[in-house]
Amino acid sequence: MKNGWTYFVLAATVLVYVVYIAMAVWTFYNLPPIPERVVTKSGELLFTAQDIIEGKTLAQKYGLLDYGSFLGFGGYFGIDYTAYTMKFFVDKIGQLKGTALASEIKHLMTPQFSAKTSSLFAPAAGVAVVSDEFGAAYKQAVDFYKQLFGPKAEEIGLKPNLITDPEHVRKIVSFFTWGVMIAMANYTNGFPYMPGILTPNIHVTVATWVTFFILLLVIMPLAGWIIIKFIDYWKEPRITVDLPPPSKEQRLALLGFVLAVLGLSIQGLLGGYLMHKYTEPSTLYGISGINNVLPFNVARALHYNLALLWIAVSWVSFALFVLPYLGVKLSKGKVLAILGAGAFTALGILLGVWSSYLQLLPDPLWFIIGSQGRPVISQGTLWLLLIAALLSYLSVTVWRASKTSPEPIQPLVKILSIALAGTAFGAFMGALPVVTPWWHFTIDEYFRWIIIHSFVEGFWPAIVIPILLILLVIAGMVPPKMAVAAAGLDATLEIVTGMIGTAHHYYWGGQPTLWMYVGAVMSTLEVLPIGFLIAYAVVLWKRGEYKTELQKTLLTFVLVAAFGGAIGVVAFGAGLINMPVVNYYLHGSQATMVHAHLAMPMAYGVPTMLMWTVAFALAGAFGAVQLRRLRMAVVIMAVGFYLQVTLSLMLLMTNQFVTTTQVGYWASKAIFAPDGTPAFWSRQDIQMYVWLRMIGDVVAAVGIGTFLIYMLRGLPKVFKT
Repeated sequence: MKNGWTYFVLAATVLVYVVYIAMAVWTFYNLPPIPERVVTKSGELLFTAQDIIEGKTLAQKYGLLDYGSFLGFGGYFGIDYTAYTMKFFVDKIGQLKGTALASEIKHLMTPQFSAKTSSLFAPAAGVAVVSDEFGAAYKQAVDFYKQLFGPKAEEIGLKPNLITDPEHVRKIVSFFTWGVMIAMANYTNGFPYMPGILTPNIHVTVATWVTFFILLLVIMPLAGWIIIKFIDYWKEPRITVDLPPPSKEQRLALLGFVLAVLGLSIQGLLGGYLMHKYTEPSTLYGISGINNVLPFNVARALHYNLALLWIAVSWVSFALFVLPYLGVKLSKGKVLAILGAGAFTALGILLGVWSSYLQLLPDPLWFIIGSQGRPVISQGTLWLLLIAALLSYLSVTVWRASKTSPEPIQPLVKILSIALAGTAFGAFMGALPVVTPWWHFTIDEYFRWIIIHSFVEGFWPAIVIPILLILLVIAGMVPPKMAVAAAGLDATLEIVTGMIGTAHHYYWGGQPTLWMYVGAVMSTLEVLPIGFLIAYAVVLWKRGEYKTELQKTLLTFVLVAAFGGAIGVVAFGAGLINMPVVNYYLHGSQATMVHAHLAMPMAYGVPTMLMWTVAFALAGAFGAVQLRRLRMAVVIMAVGFYLQVTLSLMLLMTNQFVTTTQVGYWASKAIFAPDGTPAFWSRQDIQMYVWLRMIGDVVAAVGIGTFLIYMLRGLPKVFKT
């Protein structure tokens, strides 16, 4: 079956990477300067470019960015090192000068760079001159962080005495101080906010207005065109495909699903553990010593890696289960080899993160087989290369399957293959430069967010939607031509807007200001295809053409995923934190948790759980009773996540917003102020809101536990011949 949508999807995939490679050249020649030397006006040398570069590497090695954040990028609990260091400098300079006048302190805080930019091929550029008061504050900051990362580390949720080498601390503080310097010199569009010292520039407001204008300009004609196509295709004939019982080789693939549901269960437990650490950073219900084994940064990295891994393992397993139905011959040995490679990679990632952040791996192994220390992309580079290789192999295999699959779904299979290839290339880019971290923070963030979006906003929708539509076509619920059009349009728009929309993470990281306009517009347009898919799911429900238990199960899961995606992606993503004027105050806050805790489990988790359910049903392990109970379980799980958000995360988000606007960004992420007084996370009302999340956690756990129980019970039936 020839269809032009596959060419559009392929063209979109090539286009986005060409755009990013081209824009990288411009971006990497306009980097915030890393001065060869930072000196005071009296001529004293404070630190060098090499100190800044090595400080960044050390911050990654010690896992500091999976605890706190730098320019808002990193963990959501620990301090933002840039904003907190800025607050420290403001206080100390004010004390040294005996003034509280913001304008005078701001003048003494602002450095003078002799070179305006650094470039990819010239890391160090010029000299930076700072006030003598700034230099004195820097020395005191080094002493402060020696205590924070040393004797006080366990108190704030890190491994006890995490950093004991004073030279390492000095270099890390040099990196933090460089962040303050480029922020004060207006390389970060006025971020982080500190009243009287640093405020948003005009582009933050203008980019938001431009985004609304273009959204309104695009949405009406696109909606009209889609409605016309919707009507054209709706009366097309549908088909029903009766699939034979799976072979022994296909049944082996279901082992991957059991590993996945175990991974999801452990991920949920770690999520609860992390929220408990917000209220009790140094112990666990009074039990001391827990941070020797599972400090906050380790638990956080394991938590989000498990989210990525159980979904990825499920998709690989489902591909192995489905490919024989599409005409691909798989031997028992090949199935076990692929599952084994996936399990080996997943286990390697988890053990690598744990051992790396606990400082059990030497240089440079911590970066290659341990953890890169980059938030979300914390996997060692070796594991990312293995993931890229596995995805590439699956892409080729699925493309071959498109030639032997039933003709009506061939375009859907091809779109799936292209999306897998796009994700594989993103994983490869995330492994660069393979043996050592990028020397410049802005370069690192440029590549880090490309791989994150290739995994989530860009290519994952182009993987999930074709799979769901193939299932709906086979079940006789959707005309094949409509399915192909929906998958093609969604994949094309998601890849273009989702990948180029990566730039909404480039607002405050030192990238050129143009990226703010590109990111705000493209990432907001990303919601359009999601919105149309939600509308389609509602129409599917209203038509009432679902009779069998499998059809009812498909529809229930699709509706839960659609509405969860609408709230998590559309409302709290594009509608809230994408907008620069809002993101400025909520960047790296619990607002991102609100977005992620609805978008990730609903838009990607629920369709993945549907794959488990369909495979076990086809293998004879789930009958009508089990399908009815699992439909109820997925709804209960969704309710749990909604309760998390409404009872806890939204309250934390709004309080952080108020704190930032009134006191400054530093205050919204701190346990205590630099002078030792209690700050945001020490407040009694905030502690109560954190504990309220337990209600949603328990409800979601009931839903997830139901899947775990039924899949473990059903596994023996799977292997009965």
